[in-house]
Amino acid sequence: MSKIKKIYILSGGTGGHVYPAKIMAEKFLSEKIEVVWIGTSRGPEKKIAENLNIKFIKIPLSGFRGKSYFSKLKAFLAFLLTGFYFLVKIWTFKTLTKKETPLIAFGGYVSLAAFFYFNGPVYLQEQNTIPGSVSRLLVSTKKVKKVFCGFKQTQNYFKKISKEENRIILSGNPVSPNFHSLYQENKNKFLQNVEMKILILGGSQGSESLNLVLPKVLFNIENLFVKHQCGKNNSEDTEITYQKYVNDKNKIEIIEYIDNIHEYYGWADIVICRAGALTVSEVSASGSLGIFIPLPWAIDNHQFFNAKQLRDLNAGFLIEENENLEQDLIKILNDIKKIEIDKLRIMKENSYKAYIKSPERKIYDEVAVI
Repeated sequence: MSKIKKIYILSGGTGGHVYPAKIMAEKFLSEKIEVVWIGTSRGPEKKIAENLNIKFIKIPLSGFRGKSYFSKLKAFLAFLLTGFYFLVKIWTFKTLTKKETPLIAFGGYVSLAAFFYFNGPVYLQEQNTIPGSVSRLLVSTKKVKKVFCGFKQTQNYFKKISKEENRIILSGNPVSPNFHSLYQENKNKFLQNVEMKILILGGSQGSESLNLVLPKVLFNIENLFVKHQCGKNNSEDTEITYQKYVNDKNKIEIIEYIDNIHEYYGWADIVICRAGALTVSEVSASGSLGIFIPLPWAIDNHQFFNAKQLRDLNAGFLIEENENLEQDLIKILNDIKKIEIDKLRIMKENSYKAYIKSPERKIYDEVAVI
């Protein structure tokens, strides 16, 4: 048995696919393994590759499901173009065809490239409870050697469509190592002050719904210290909305984008957020108490099922976005103030216990040794 010398990371698009790939790229680099990243120019992956000082290969793929007919046509043409691209440029990627050089795909439309254009061993890391179309396609064939599942429900889903259950591995979702010690460091600091500290996360692009609804909700509750991440270029509009609903007994801080996100998780008593797989995993890894509001138009309603994992374990709250969202949020926040603190701490402990520990080590051990 020997350690691989090189690996390809195939990931692009949204942060939910890209940031787990970044954690794994850092893991392989720390073990002195060469990493090459394959992705698009649409997401943060190219910048991440530059920061890691690794080679980046751009492919012209784009998403398909949930898009307009015109966008679907563009995506199909891009897929064909990717095939031509690799045929023309294959001499520069000779190691892609070597059987000993593995590739890990991290779901999403970019993973199509693994299905058609790579001959080495292919692995898949699927973050969501309900896998995407490309992940299902990959796993339904023999193309993927092993699948690393972010949640138990993900594993159960794949086992239903795969005849080789031993290749379906419950790994958990990789998150930044900065999260690993947060729960132990902060579990006794929960609700220590008169003010309830609330962190609102709308994602890098922000959430228009949360930016509009939360100021109205928080106006009805007193003694709050709120840090609201509203998304790039959304701070002015969010500030105007908060000014319409001024509550002098609350402190409000508006932030467009957060780099050191783990510090904010450590600060917060409550996290109000969407339910992308990475966000749910970060909430759980940090032992935070989350109020999840799934994106209602997420494909296959996967965000709902991501959050349901914690809700069903008495490890978080789940609210669906509908006409009752404002009143439902007010009720839950008022209820939290009435719940005995020991019961809330049990919920935080359940959240932490739900996170599957050391996913990057599990994935590394399966992929790096040949």
